[in-house]
Amino acid sequence: MFAELLTAPLLPWQDGSGEAADIVLESRIRLVRNLKKYVFPGKASAAELQAVLTEAKAQVPRLQQLGTGRYEYLELGKLSPAERDLAAAKHFIAPSQPGTGQGLLLREDGAAEVIVNEGEHFIIQAAAAGAALDTVWRTALQLDDTLESKLNFAFRDDFGYLTANPALTGTGLVAGVTLHLPGLVTQKRMQKIVQGITKFGFSVCGVYCRGNTYIGNIFQIANQITLGMSEDDVLTQLKKIVTQIVKEERNCRQQLLERDENGLRDGVLRSYGILSQAWLMEQEEAIRLLSDLRLGIDLGIIHERPSVYEALLFLCETAHLRQSGAGKNDDAEDRVRADIIRKTLAAYAI
Repeated sequence: MFAELLTAPLLPWQDGSGEAADIVLESRIRLVRNLKKYVFPGKASAAELQAVLTEAKAQVPRLQQLGTGRYEYLELGKLSPAERDLAAAKHFIAPSQPGTGQGLLLREDGAAEVIVNEGEHFIIQAAAAGAALDTVWRTALQLDDTLESKLNFAFRDDFGYLTANPALTGTGLVAGVTLHLPGLVTQKRMQKIVQGITKFGFSVCGVYCRGNTYIGNIFQIANQITLGMSEDDVLTQLKKIVTQIVKEERNCRQQLLERDENGLRDGVLRSYGILSQAWLMEQEEAIRLLSDLRLGIDLGIIHERPSVYEALLFLCETAHLRQSGAGKNDDAEDRVRADIIRKTLAAYAI
């Protein structure tokens, strides 16, 4: 199961469904929990970390009984470097070297998981396509309730759930969405959006950045505050923010069409032409061109299935290219990337 998920261009839940899926690529929920009887992972001994991992593994049968899919238990220290890189590219784990006693309880569709001893004892994570915060919240809460029915989480009435990261103490909830916003960026309205969002305790960051430059117009929005805010407060506010951004992004796209439809068509089709014909392709260039590709698809200018966009974002990752035969030479990697892009575009064409 795990091996198939690592190499698949798309995870089963990345089906392009969900509300506002043309703009909101995905929704995620993370719940941070720690066991009361053990010190936090950063200061725990190897024996204590292994004890936490053992307790986590014992929960697999209970997670299976939820009836939402089969779970697989993995020890991160036993994964090869290539497998760890691919797992990080799929956002199953953080892009870092695993420490002692780290593990993963992963559902067969990749949409739900429990990460063990990665900074915190347990990080419960759920994902879904589109604007689907209610869906991922139900999934994460079900996992949380199942684990808490058998495990004693560190909790205080005056603080809430205790965490190694002070910013997460309280509900331990981080709710986030990933959006593709070429309209707002082109119309130079992102700065105003960012300023407005931060006032409500949310952060905005580019998924792909070089210095202070955002690449590919992909942004993540998530809450920065958990203490003093209920789960409902966080989710309600984030849904309001997403609704407003989606509205503004659609308005910007319409304005771009009305202002210079021929120029817009020419731009996205030129990017499509480069992607479909280039012999060498650097990752940064690919991400920029793929943004134009997705915009062209969403506007009905380019006839490709929308899911080709997210598939190619993963397939262009260095971790995947190395699995596909690219050497450590940059030129070889760019050659394989361009070849994969051409073949994938042909496969997803309508």
